[in-house]
Amino acid sequence: MKRTKFLFVLFAFVATVVSAISLCACGTPADLKAVFAKYSDSSKWNFATKVVVSGSGGSYEDYYEYRGDNILYSFEGTDGTTYTDYLGYNAVTDIYYYYCDNGDGTHTKYAENTDDFAEYFSYMNVVYLSEMKRFSFVLEEDGGYTAKRPNAVGNAVLGEFEDSTWKLFSFTVANGYVTEIFAVTSDNYTFTYEFSKYGLVNFTLPGEKPAEPTGTMESQVYNEATFDRGTIQDKLTTVGQYPDPAIGLPSTGTYNVLVIPVKFSDTTISQTQMNNLNTAFNGTSEETGWESVKTYYQKASYGKLNLSFDIAGYGDMSSVGYYTSKKSSEYYAGLTATEDGQTYNNGDNVLLQEVLKYYESRLDLTKYDTNGDKTIDAVYLIYSAKVDYSDDSFYWAYVTWDYDETKYDGRDAFYYLFAGFGFMEESVQGGYTNQYYPVIPGLKINAATYIHETGHLLGLDDYYDYYAGQGSDEGLGGADMMDATVGDQNVYSKTMLGWLAPQIVTTTQTITIQSSQAKGDAILIPLKFNNSYFCEYLLIDLYSAQGLNALHASISDSYLYDGADFGVRIYHVSSWIENAYDNDFGSFTDNNNSMSDIALIKLVEADGESKFTSSNGYATRNDLWQAGDKLSEAFPQYTTNDGKLLIFDITINSVSATEATITITYNA
Repeated sequence: MKRTKFLFVLFAFVATVVSAISLCACGTPADLKAVFAKYSDSSKWNFATKVVVSGSGGSYEDYYEYRGDNILYSFEGTDGTTYTDYLGYNAVTDIYYYYCDNGDGTHTKYAENTDDFAEYFSYMNVVYLSEMKRFSFVLEEDGGYTAKRPNAVGNAVLGEFEDSTWKLFSFTVANGYVTEIFAVTSDNYTFTYEFSKYGLVNFTLPGEKPAEPTGTMESQVYNEATFDRGTIQDKLTTVGQYPDPAIGLPSTGTYNVLVIPVKFSDTTISQTQMNNLNTAFNGTSEETGWESVKTYYQKASYGKLNLSFDIAGYGDMSSVGYYTSKKSSEYYAGLTATEDGQTYNNGDNVLLQEVLKYYESRLDLTKYDTNGDKTIDAVYLIYSAKVDYSDDSFYWAYVTWDYDETKYDGRDAFYYLFAGFGFMEESVQGGYTNQYYPVIPGLKINAATYIHETGHLLGLDDYYDYYAGQGSDEGLGGADMMDATVGDQNVYSKTMLGWLAPQIVTTTQTITIQSSQAKGDAILIPLKFNNSYFCEYLLIDLYSAQGLNALHASISDSYLYDGADFGVRIYHVSSWIENAYDNDFGSFTDNNNSMSDIALIKLVEADGESKFTSSNGYATRNDLWQAGDKLSEAFPQYTTNDGKLLIFDITINSVSATEATITITYNA
């Protein structure tokens, strides 16, 4: 017997019918209105049920625990193994998830309104006790209650079946609670629900911090002599993927990068666009009104990364011209390929190969393999088609990889960027503006999208939640270049790229740090340490609305903490790489901010909230730590990912736009 794939949202019924309880004179009636009232708010549920289903084909037994809107579901599989699945509700996104037990200690998470969610949920025998108040029941001589309309009650409380109806629905009450439900279908399957553990249920969803701490974290060991200072690019060269492996743009050094403007047969490129493109990549802060890609990364890296962009058809590269395709923009947008049963648009990849074949005889492409890994560091394809802001559009901005084995001047192509001229006009007076892209005073040419995508070419993930309704729903609340495309790169990213080295603290200390804009100071406190940057720890820095943050902090409704001037930030980082690239998101680290149950990086919010509840998903000034704040006061039981209480506290002694003094106090 298989359940109908319900279309309703779990526990979201609104009762509009007042119960009409019909009682006979035999037996002592319970106050059913009071009983049913205890189940009206599913967020307060706390009980267990054993469900036994019997029929002509045999019987089976399931076990459920209800902790608010979350459900633990335990059953025996056909292989004789006991599996434990979960149904989890996220109050921030108002979405349910199904966690499917893989049998190896891991769970796969499916979001509501997906086919997988519906499939797995269809096998659950969930009870909707809040629905019982809508119906009339008769008190029987044995003290039980029988429904006058068993099919209607069964459908509402237990669920509908595809090929049968309910011919009996009864229940018993003891001590003011439902203790058993017994129901029979028209094809004589019986369902017995036994209720227990009222108020005693406590379980943890996969990837969720335990409701109660499971102990205290162990002391962590930092050995300076043996510390692995490897960055993400160091790891890419040893555990990365094809080809052999490539790292994209080197994160330090002085070198040139190839930019190819692409004109389709149905579009044009003006000299003004070419001038602006050069300014966006190579211009000064004054010329752009904020930063070019070049000046941004010079400042973000504290002078460690100095990029110059060779733009085909401009300046010293005027003679080779930009690339003119023989096909229209619509042609490339319509190209597809199929791999592993999945069809995807590959027009950008076809275009890349055309471009490199064309320039192989016109340019020395070996110049753009600056680290000698036999791979062109990266190619920027800047298309002339109109940017399409609709969902899943082809003419958007992204970084991806070319897996074709064709070589150009003896070099592989791997990382490449695909973005349009139009991104330079976002939030510029007279350019592309709307409620999401308001005019930013003083901004002349907007290079932010190219800057963000360059972060990917350097090896950084997106830190925004790319797949709403999946994963941890944690993150940075928009306040980062790799999140909402604003401001500076955060100190975790800078650590990963070798631009700064945090001070690692494992004993009680008072430390004064300068703004991460000015000097790149940061404090690392190990949580589950492996003597490298690829593990679990807290990172602390001083944010200020200066330097690379100044422009975006100054605008109305700023993603940078509502335009706050300064404050201490505490990040929780979980960056291990036990299984590089072993996730559907394509991230190098095991965790990411979109699909994994544990976030790669998240803000520890100074207001004591979780997941930016007060601001509908975005960070505010209240998430920055100020003088007098203590971690233990905002989070009295802050734990590691595995539910262990911290053995230290963090106190913000003083803070300004230029420096902060912080005390880390370890337990005696």
